[in-house]
This record gives sequence, structure tokens and C-alpha cells, in this order.
Amino acid sequence: MARNWELLRNNGFLYPYRVERHIGVFNDIFSGRTDARTVGKDLVRRAANHPNEIHTLVMSDEDVSMREDLGPLQALADSFDVKVIFAMRRQDLWLESWWAQNVKGQWDRRYCHKSWPDFIRDRKDFHWIDYHNYINHIESVFGVGSVRPYVFERSQMPDGPIAEFCKQFGFTKTRKLSAAGGSNISLTPEVSEFVRQLPLIEAPMKLRLKLIEIAESVDREIRKENPALLMIPHAERVGIMKEYQEGNDAVAKRFFARDKLFLEPLPSESEKVVQPALPQDSYTASQRLFGPFIGELIRQLKN
Repeated sequence: MARNWELLRNNGFLYPYRVERHIGVFNDIFSGRTDARTVGKDLVRRAANHPNEIHTLVMSDEDVSMREDLGPLQALADSFDVKVIFAMRRQDLWLESWWAQNVKGQWDRRYCHKSWPDFIRDRKDFHWIDYHNYINHIESVFGVGSVRPYVFERSQMPDGPIAEFCKQFGFTKTRKLSAAGGSNISLTPEVSEFVRQLPLIEAPMKLRLKLIEIAESVDREIRKENPALLMIPHAERVGIMKEYQEGNDAVAKRFFARDKLFLEPLPSESEKVVQPALPQDSYTASQRLFGPFIGELIRQLKN
């Protein structure tokens, strides 16, 4: 969105404040440093200052989903017809990805060193993946019809996730968009478990990103021989999805007029599952993980 600011603006879509994500604005509202009514008025003023007509403003920050109470944002509706674009990934896959991202990115001390068994045990912490209940909460703040949900599955995003997101707010010239950034891949379970042991969260952000880059270089070698990313055994996966089935079915019926929300099948019983673990002996761990990590660190420091 930030990379394509002018293209969007010229077509009537404003991505305000010229930032990559709006975490600062939302955090200021939730902390009480400002309020949604003030922000709404400021956004209206900014939109009016552009030479062409601005008919839509888009704000984006994934961390908003983690808020249990979106009430502090309600006053945005004083200035705008608020629509909340809400992407829904199948919960079992989301849990696997979210653990891997937490131990790699290490931004939250509650989860960055938490073992996979403890993480999956504490999955009720992630209230926002109960999609039915969370959509109901959003509508309690902004009104019925304020949510535009879509399913984050390849088969349901034929033109890709960026085009699907843009379609939700009415921008269709997605072939003109310039790409921005790289891919934020999850590390394999073995490398994720290795990184979980490292105190990356203690490093300043610039250094932390460099250390993550080094971990990704180790992961590329591990992935050549063992590319498996699935961590939940089949029977447990079925059980997890049963926990969310009633809510998922309700969302499917209401928004998509069908019985099932997610159309792609669960992985088969025969598909490989890898539990996050370090090699059992220290020599193998050194050869596969610690040695390559330190070697790449030395190479980068020399340069």
C-alpha cells in the first residue's frame, strides 16, 4: 500500500500518513494518547487536501485483530462508513504459522520462547481466530454489515492475496501495483526450535532483522532435505478444527451462502508431520544448526 501510494491516491483511494502500517495511530487510540474522533477528523481533513476526489481511505495493521475490545475505535464511524476487511485462514494452519512467526520474529515475550506443545495448549489466548465470535464483536462496535470477510485459501484467492485484499475495498487495477518487500516465510520446525532458544528479542530491531536473515539462510539448507512444515498430527488436527466448526459453519452460511467456510481439505494422514525439536546429540546439532548460524554471522560481520 505504501509503495503504491500515488497509484491508489490517483484512483481515489488514500492510504494516509505515508507509513507502511498504521500501528502507531491505532496504538495511540487504544492507549488514550488520542481518540478515534480526533483521528477521524484529521483523516477527513487530509483527504480534502488532495487535488483529486478521495472517496475511500484504507488503514491497515494486523495487530488490531489481537485487541479484545475494539470499542475505542467506534468514533471513527462519526466520520466514515467503516468497513472492516477480515481475512480468515484455516485455524490449524494459522496456529502452525503463528508459532513459527513468534519464535522467529520475537516481538512478544509471552510467546517468543514458548514451546510448541505449550503454545498449542494455550491456543484459547488467540481469541480472534474464533471468527464467528470476533465478527460479532466487530459488528457490536460498527454495526451489522460492517465486516467484509474473505477466506485466505489459494483456491479462493485466484489472483493472489494482494488482489483479493484490494478487491474488498474496491480497487481493481491490481495488475498495475508494484511489488514491495520479500516473503515472510515460516522457518521449518527444526530451525524454528533452534531459533526459539536464541534471545533475539534482546537485540535492537535492526540487529534482530539481520539475525533472522541469518537464521533463514540456515533454514534454506535444512529445507533442501526436509521441507515439511506441518506440525500437528492428523487426529489432533481434526480435533482442533472441530472446536471451531460450529462458528466456521455459521460464517460460511451467513457470508458465503454455503455449508463450509474452508474448501481445501485437511492434510491426509500420510502427509509428513515434523515436531519441532533439536537433534538429539550435540554433535549433529552443531553440524546442522549452531555451526552454520555462527559461520554465516562471521561472514556477515567480516563484510
